[in-house]
Amino acid sequence: MKKLSLVMAIIAVFAISALAQTPTEIKGGILNGKALNLPKPEYPDAAKGAGLEGVVYVNVVIDEEGNVVSAIADDQVRTVYKPGKDGQKIEEEQPVADILLRDAALRAAWNAKFSPTRLNGSPVRVTGTIVYNFVASAQEEQRTGTFTTPDDTAGAPKMATGGILNSKATSLPAPAYPPAAKAVRAQGAVNVQVTVDEEGNVISASAVSGHPLLRAAAVKAAREAKFSPVMLSGQPVRFTGVVVYNFVAPSEEN
Repeated sequence: MKKLSLVMAIIAVFAISALAQTPTEIKGGILNGKALNLPKPEYPDAAKGAGLEGVVYVNVVIDEEGNVVSAIADDQVRTVYKPGKDGQKIEEEQPVADILLRDAALRAAWNAKFSPTRLNGSPVRVTGTIVYNFVASAQEEQRTGTFTTPDDTAGAPKMATGGILNSKATSLPAPAYPPAAKAVRAQGAVNVQVTVDEEGNVISASAVSGHPLLRAAAVKAAREAKFSPVMLSGQPVRFTGVVVYNFVAPSEEN
């Protein structure tokens, strides 16, 4: 009887030990192929119009029922490896995608659904990454500077889309470098979505991406830009597009 009690006690100890060692959260790596439902993110019109594209990594936590309970868009530069001609892998830095794309990916990630994961019969949480790749559908058209028009809508004025407009400007004043931005050495590209009237004047401008301290200066400069009128079927039309300003922090000596 004592031997039986001793055996039962040993079994109980091992059972408790096994349960204590069962993790409550595991790492799942890239989770795209493990999703039951992985909604495609909406491509923001402003990002598409500016030809913005790139890869967005969203780090997520999946609960015991397969629901996303945490999602954070990675804003760090990643190192990726691509196959070279000789079969060896080439190391390459993958830049951080624009904030417009990161926001769209984040919204999609929250709606993803996964199968519950179990270890030793117990449900566990899973951490991992969902990868979204944004490719501008009209990128080549935007590079060549072609203007396009959407399908006609009854009663609506005709409007053309011109992609990146910098090269089409007859006057493109440089933005002033804000002192606050200069103090923290804020820099980088700011994309400003503009609407231009039939005479080539900017009638609306709004920053769609870029450092917050640089946006107002870029918008102010964009409002003063001037473009050649665009003609479609012999008639001048309004058009929309993006003006890109690249701010470079001045050196300490300057």
